[in-house]
Amino acid sequence: MTTTHDPRFVGTWRKVSREACAARYPAALRFDANGLYAGQAETAGQFTWWDSGTWQQSQAGELALSVANDAVERYGFELDATRLTVTDAQGCVIRYEREN
Repeated sequence: MTTTHDPRFVGTWRKVSREACAARYPAALRFDANGLYAGQAETAGQFTWWDSGTWQQSQAGELALSVANDAVERYGFELDATRLTVTDAQGCVIRYEREN
C-alpha cells in the first residue's frame, strides 16, 4: 500500500453540500502538507465527525482520515484544482470548494 500526502489537498476547503447526510461533516477543512488536518464546525463547539487528526491518500481515489473517535476511516474522493468531493461508506457525497 502506498501512503502519500498529495499536495493538491493542502489548503483550506469550504463545504458547499447542504444535504442532511453532510451535516456531520465540518463546514471548513484545512489540510496541511505534514499529513495533519483540522475541521471546523459551522458553529463553534458543534460536533463534527472530521474534527482533527491525520490524513493520507492510501491509494488512488481513497482518502484515509482519522476521525472523532480516533479510528481511521477510508473515503472515496475526486479532486481537482477547485473542488474536493468525498463519498462516505453510506453513500453520502460531501462537496468542498477550495478557499486558498
